[in-house]
Amino acid sequence: MSKKGSMKESILSIYLKMHPQILQDTLGFQVDNIILEQRIAYNNIDIKGVDPKRRIPVYIEVQVTKANQKYMRRIKEMVEKYNESVIVWIAKSFDQEVINELHEWLTLHHKKFVDVYLLSLHKEATSILQKLNEMHNLKIYENFQLLSNLDPLLTVELVIQQIHPGHCGQMNTNPPIIDWERPEDVKRALLQELRTKIPNCLNLHYDKKTNQNDRILTIGAGRSGIAYRCSARDVRNLAFVELYFDKAEKDWYEAFENIADELRKSVYPNLTFGKRRIGVYFKPKDSYEQTFEEIAVIFKKMIDGFSPYILGEKEIGMTVSVKDHDNNIMKKFVQVPIELPEEPYPTEGSYRIQMEELSELMFTK
Repeated sequence: MSKKGSMKESILSIYLKMHPQILQDTLGFQVDNIILEQRIAYNNIDIKGVDPKRRIPVYIEVQVTKANQKYMRRIKEMVEKYNESVIVWIAKSFDQEVINELHEWLTLHHKKFVDVYLLSLHKEATSILQKLNEMHNLKIYENFQLLSNLDPLLTVELVIQQIHPGHCGQMNTNPPIIDWERPEDVKRALLQELRTKIPNCLNLHYDKKTNQNDRILTIGAGRSGIAYRCSARDVRNLAFVELYFDKAEKDWYEAFENIADELRKSVYPNLTFGKRRIGVYFKPKDSYEQTFEEIAVIFKKMIDGFSPYILGEKEIGMTVSVKDHDNNIMKKFVQVPIELPEEPYPTEGSYRIQMEELSELMFTK
């Protein structure tokens, strides 16, 4: 469950990625090729897209708290860094002083090819994001309608248009053609298939790092040190989906291994256990598309089967209510490992949780 940390910014970013029409209606132009940035550095952009008509990149910073000086500095850095772009700052609300300060700064630091938009959230958005944040991660997607009911979700507070209306950039707006001989392209195609078939797994909607030597796609399972891994064809010429546990989470692996027969009945009959991995391995199909479909079926069954345990909705061997989990289960069952003070392998959610909680601690209302 996401209630262990704040994921409100993450939830809003994913929602906007899934509903680009909201951005288009608010900004007045189309935004395509939307991706959510990887969380590998503190200042990474939350949402990246492109205006296909003008062929200009669009960078969106998402803040669910009131606009403050910390984010102001970030927006100024973005304006200085991205010389041909549209910069969008979304925040809960903007004081007039903040709007005036940014307007004056942009006037003094005129950027000929940078447009800036300030967008505020609907007054009920924060409470709804908090409600979504407290839900089981796999239930958030089906409750996105709560945000869709807010009209308008975004309101324009300031527009500084410095790009000439006739200007056209050089950014390539066409999606890249897949080269099936390149492992990184195969991974991107597999990721897109998983996003389509398992949209409620929010971690799939983030962009993933790829390189030409790595054939394995890794997706956080909702807890640091536990991750799903899959490949359409690895170096052993096998396709697979597996749940991987690092050494710090060995207790979790052993707890699942103790109920292996039960998991084979409830999750997937061909589950294998070994070397802190629980997975299904098979010979790739005749085409990548067929292999992707098989991986998606297995992946969904594993997420549905294992996530209730990993996210705290169920305890291994015993169904419990979410309400009683933190108060009772963590005290009774030795299978649940002691949480380490440092989490060496952050998942898609853990970095944003850390950053957002820090922001909310420093800049509250």
